[in-house]
Amino acid sequence: MSPSRGARRTVACVGAGPAGLLAATEIRRARPDWHVVVHERSPEDVTYGYGVVFSDVAVRTIEFMTPALGAVLSSQVTWQDVEVRAHGRRHRSSGHGYVALSRHRLLAELSAQARDAGVELRYESPAGVDELRSRYDLVVAADGAGSRTRAALGAALGARVGHGTSRFAWLGTTAAFDAMTFIFEETAEGVAVAHGYPHGDGVSTFVVEVPRSAGGPREDLERDLGHWTRVFAEHLDHQPLQAKDLRWAHFPTVHLDRCVHENVVLIGDAAHTAHYSVGSGTRLALEDAYLLGQALGREEDIGTALAAYERRRMPGVRELRAAGERSMRWFERAPAHLARPAPQFAVHLLSRASLLPLERITADAPGLVAEATRLMGREAPSGDVLALPLDVGGTRLPGRLVRDLSAGASGPPPDEDGTYGCVLRAAGAEEPKPGAPGLVQGVVVAAGDLPGVRAALASGAPLLVLDLGPCPGEPERAAEEAGAFARAVRAAGPRTGRAVAVRTGLGPAEAVTARLRVLREAGLCDLADLAAPPGGTAEPEAVLDALDTADTVRAALGVPVMPSGFRARPDQVATHVLAGRIDAWCGPGPG
Repeated sequence: MSPSRGARRTVACVGAGPAGLLAATEIRRARPDWHVVVHERSPEDVTYGYGVVFSDVAVRTIEFMTPALGAVLSSQVTWQDVEVRAHGRRHRSSGHGYVALSRHRLLAELSAQARDAGVELRYESPAGVDELRSRYDLVVAADGAGSRTRAALGAALGARVGHGTSRFAWLGTTAAFDAMTFIFEETAEGVAVAHGYPHGDGVSTFVVEVPRSAGGPREDLERDLGHWTRVFAEHLDHQPLQAKDLRWAHFPTVHLDRCVHENVVLIGDAAHTAHYSVGSGTRLALEDAYLLGQALGREEDIGTALAAYERRRMPGVRELRAAGERSMRWFERAPAHLARPAPQFAVHLLSRASLLPLERITADAPGLVAEATRLMGREAPSGDVLALPLDVGGTRLPGRLVRDLSAGASGPPPDEDGTYGCVLRAAGAEEPKPGAPGLVQGVVVAAGDLPGVRAALASGAPLLVLDLGPCPGEPERAAEEAGAFARAVRAAGPRTGRAVAVRTGLGPAEAVTARLRVLREAGLCDLADLAAPPGGTAEPEAVLDALDTADTVRAALGVPVMPSGFRARPDQVATHVLAGRIDAWCGPGPG
């Protein structure tokens, strides 16, 4: 689709949001002889959002990509804290670093840069992709999360668009906030969540979110600003809420297999979305625009440049997109999370989408960590959450780290201070050397080995781990198999005085829960052991998925939960123990 080398080329950018404006500017700067036009459906100076927030990491990236915008950000509203308000309590965590400005100010700066670069801006100029593809050498589709370009080219791009279950609306208020503030209020209609932060111009952004799991208000009540002003009155200093365009929606999740089709490239929210709770959507859009301009500046052939851009950019957005979707799901399940006491709930929120080390949370919110630790029932020696004992079916583990030698793993002996709560060995294997005083010895036996189960039941091991292997994907089948196994174990002999853990391979959370529920009701699951695939994994997304499943199982069954075979640092494990997602961690070594 590219003209011959050296020809003057034409570019159409669809959408005058941050992605479209910066892309047009960067392309024009890279190729001053090209004609670049931005087509925008809406009138000029019309914006539908309130504030745009950037992390300090994002600001440094923007300062490198576009110094002029970086200079604007340096004079905007900044803050360091995240505040969680729930159960009538307020907990703060410092050391985060945010900058925010109004969306109007951001677009004004970007449109001025575009004009200075020689870009032609056409407002109230809707244009279809088929028409543009035939008229221009290159079409940059930056037409947002509801992209018409993506809809038209969906099959060619491998597009998949889903939606979150919560409903939300972007609102504003003159009430002042000095932190990224997450608010949770329980109302007659269910739990209501608000995300509030300052952005200048005397107005704060105030996103109201209603998780569907909480029931939610009627549609007419949703649109009643007075209702939400009353719900959040204490947090708004009794100031009214306002809306530029009161639209309630489900957040769209956008996945593409490809972002390029012939002479069309999708960027920004048209290509990927990041949930507003992680504040990265605009950052990704600006990065897209900058990298596209760089690619077009390096390569004379447009097709070659687009291919290079796609190869570099598609993997680059996955981490933030995944974090956004994980955070979105957390807020959708907020009503269930609120069963936790306020300090533990705050830690749970702060660690919702990452393997955050506990030492980082402690540095940012020492009082919160101390209070959450006390809630676990006792003071942690030297503040070490992993050194707290854990009671499992009448057996006390002296710590939260479990060492599994059943597959022949080796390593240093358990620490003298009892850091390991338990050492596991395979049924029939040689007894490991004694470790710290009071260290619990456990036996792992395959569920299909009924003679081994019988022998283990008769042994003196205080903890028996029954390894059920992979979990069927269907809850009904998982429950049926578990029931048959429970009957076989009961027939094998009594479990007198033994704590029993069930090790299950992961699968859909509903199936894992169904399997373990049957065994729990049969008295055979004092500890849920959620196992990684054979060989284990340190892949962060897999570890986070396991933690999500553990959280679901723990809440549903009320039993301690222990992931095994996943690799993470002890300080990362400690965070999720303190948050109440898990109770112990099993690995071949210290975490």
